[in-house]
Amino acid sequence: MFIETERLVLRKFQEDDFNDFCEYAMDDEMCRMMGRRLMHSREDALWNFEWLKDKEERCYGLVYKDTGRIIGNLTVCAVPKELLKLEELKGKVGKSMSFSISKNYQRKGLMLEAVTAVVKHLFDIEGMDYIQCGHFPFNTASEMLQKKLGFKYLTTQRFDDEGIEVTSVENILWKVS
Repeated sequence: MFIETERLVLRKFQEDDFNDFCEYAMDDEMCRMMGRRLMHSREDALWNFEWLKDKEERCYGLVYKDTGRIIGNLTVCAVPKELLKLEELKGKVGKSMSFSISKNYQRKGLMLEAVTAVVKHLFDIEGMDYIQCGHFPFNTASEMLQKKLGFKYLTTQRFDDEGIEVTSVENILWKVS
């Protein structure tokens, strides 16, 4: 599926997108903000790329129209099972969303443009009741973008990641009738 905005085309990753993916995804700060292990080699990045391309329910590569290159990604998938147990989500239909964009393209409104288009599609075309999106407490850029889009606090989750306790702030955007 393709979604097009003024400056972006959102489409499924293709094999020849790997070099573009490496250019933005191998950044240490990007990995930290996304909760990924650092990727120090193309082999490290290949596993992540293949996962997003082939195994993730739906992952869009963000193609910047001016260059034709992939500058980020946006994933839509099932809401985590732990969150589905929350009373406010019972009987509702929703999707989970996550995103990342190259540091060279941040603060230009591009991710706002991409997320807005996907939110509209999920609500208007797919009939979702809500969209869930989380961020790590230290990822203020993601927090601010979610607030700007109207996401509201849902819950805080704590989980173990290879012996390290990780905290994630989970937010929700309800479809407005």
